[in-house]
Amino acid sequence: MPGSQIIKRLRILKVIVETENARTLLLKPLDNWKPAYKAGQFITLVFYTPFGEKRRSYSLTSSADKDEPLSITVKKIENGEFSRPLVYGAKPGDILFTSGIGGLFVLPENPGDHDYCFLAAGSGITPCFSLIRALLENSHATMTLLYSNKNRGDALFLTQIAELQDKFPQRLSTHLLFSDHSDLYYKRLSKWLLEQLLNKYLPAEKKTLFYLCGPYEYMQMAEIVLLNRSSKTYIIKENFSSLPRKILPEPPDKNMHLVTVKINGETHHLNVQYPKSILRTAIENKIELPYSCEAGRCASCIATCTKGSVWLAYNEVLVDNEIARGRILTCQGFPVHGDVEIVFDQIN
Repeated sequence: MPGSQIIKRLRILKVIVETENARTLLLKPLDNWKPAYKAGQFITLVFYTPFGEKRRSYSLTSSADKDEPLSITVKKIENGEFSRPLVYGAKPGDILFTSGIGGLFVLPENPGDHDYCFLAAGSGITPCFSLIRALLENSHATMTLLYSNKNRGDALFLTQIAELQDKFPQRLSTHLLFSDHSDLYYKRLSKWLLEQLLNKYLPAEKKTLFYLCGPYEYMQMAEIVLLNRSSKTYIIKENFSSLPRKILPEPPDKNMHLVTVKINGETHHLNVQYPKSILRTAIENKIELPYSCEAGRCASCIATCTKGSVWLAYNEVLVDNEIARGRILTCQGFPVHGDVEIVFDQIN
């Protein structure tokens, strides 16, 4: 933290009990930081441990368009290294550290051009809830929410979702699923059930954007079903898994190349060679770059390649048109076939 240009501080203003295992934290940015963000984005918290710095991302649940405190909703993860102390130990006055706000799980430039379907499981509702609020308040779009939980007591935002349903009955349709429900139509989501629900709520001729957030297996199953009726371009996913990759594919060129990094008005030069990514090389050289998962899942480390070619070992967030514009993930990026220049957006 000392001397850092990227790491910022937040003070917890209030802790709201959502469920037995979930809390909403209202946050105040410190040090004259005035964050700008979009509905659906996340904030990356930085934790300093005896074993080094670790990072975790949490979706923002406050409205980007209203004068309300920045907030995140945290649900306890079994054996979660940081979710447990945040849920059970966080209190007003505590200081948190962040590397900033990011994420591509956002609405399109013209949100009114589409209908929407949100598939959320567990804490995957947090970014979806933010997007639904934004759409209802700032557009005339219609949307469907398919929301899965273990049981009612474990579900976030049920009261708020019901209030939105009552306020916008012609624009918001919701279907709640609980693993302990006796009716198969309202139980755990399966391929068969998802197909039935899509046929009920979304006629095939509609131009629908699908937003998915939940456990990996849940999103994998949902994407397989959705690809039978929609293009991958219309499927947007959010994945906050912090599990490292077990296998690192080999790039077509494993030679060392010079990578010029431009960030916040500064220029750095790195000699990057497989198996160390651009990001890992920067970290080892004490150069601060934004990142979170280091697995190609969250887009915190996104940059633009302006010269040369960068090969990605994994990519779960960038779509074809972004890749065509030179967007890369530095945590999974390796320079190939020559030297490279990459530029970061202004860090928020």
